Amino acid sequence: MTLVLKQVPSFLAIMLLLVPMAPSQKKDAEPENATLRQHADKMGFWVGTTIQGRMWNRDPQYKPVLGLEFNAAVSIVFQGITQPQRGRFNFDGMDEAMSFAKDHHMKLMGHSLVYKNATSAPWLNFNTAACGGWSPKELDQILKEHIQTVVRHGGDTYYSWEVVNEPTEPHHNGCWSRILGEAQYMVKAFQYAHEANPNALLLLNDTFGQGGIDQARGDEFFSLVKRLKAAGAPIDAVGTEMHWEMPQLRPSYLDEFKSFLDNAREAGVKVHITEMDVYQGPGNSTEAFAKQKEIFYNVSHTCLLDSNCIGFMTWGIADRYTWLRTSDWKNLPDAKPVLFDDDFKKKPAYYGVLQALKGGR
Repeated sequence: MTLVLKQVPSFLAIMLLLVPMAPSQKKDAEPENATLRQHADKMGFWVGTTIQGRMWNRDPQYKPVLGLEFNAAVSIVFQGITQPQRGRFNFDGMDEAMSFAKDHHMKLMGHSLVYKNATSAPWLNFNTAACGGWSPKELDQILKEHIQTVVRHGGDTYYSWEVVNEPTEPHHNGCWSRILGEAQYMVKAFQYAHEANPNALLLLNDTFGQGGIDQARGDEFFSLVKRLKAAGAPIDAVGTEMHWEMPQLRPSYLDEFKSFLDNAREAGVKVHITEMDVYQGPGNSTEAFAKQKEIFYNVSHTCLLDSNCIGFMTWGIADRYTWLRTSDWKNLPDAKPVLFDDDFKKKPAYYGVLQALKGGR
């Protein structure tokens, strides 16, 4: 009898070792509701979306989803917003974004320091034929003061700045180019940003069409990148917008993106996907959203496979706030192009990106 009692604990211990642990007990088990940022953080990869200023203060679902799912966000810093009067800066929007980012252990990308005439400060009078009548010396000083004041204010909370946006779009940076010179204003802008924060990632960002990455636009863009770098512009990375529309999307879109990645490496710059949304086309068929998921997966997976591709941003957080429904340029009231639906529920596209992130680098 005594022998049996001594053996029972050992027998139970052996049996316990043989019983599989429940999923919740497994060491390093993935949380049941894993988020995009949980996987991105492990890799040091940026996954983010846009802060849509008025919406994020009105919708109680906006900020919780933003802080939970993303480790980065795009902060709008157009000159017309941040310096509405000459020499008088308004950092209310930046400060709110910075406070949120710090509270949620996120980083920000500034969009953008130099852009088209319409986003420049009204007091510059860039809407006039003479571009406000500024001399090159005066406008150069304005450019320097604006960029360095904004970048220094952003500090280390802003890991990246889109220094110049859409430079190959006709007339988009018209007055800066006309007065300071087509390449000169960009070289100066990058140099001023680098002086203000040598640790920040500095991007040249552009758009390449709704059907993929147009080769002619890409070739023009990388020719510009090389010229600017040769002239002394400290460009760290290039940003690619992907405002794609499924009815126009070419079957070769993924090969076009891979070619873009190759061209960036050859030019000595990293790649950041800065603005991605995919219009599903007319209707709300299951097939359309399955295809949308495939596109988001293919792009994010391809980016993750290339160590030179460092981040992925969607242009908008939920379908209800997509610019495609309200834009004067492209009015698509049925557009559902991002990762969360009108009610902030995860769409198939979300799980496409999550699947890519789970695969790691």
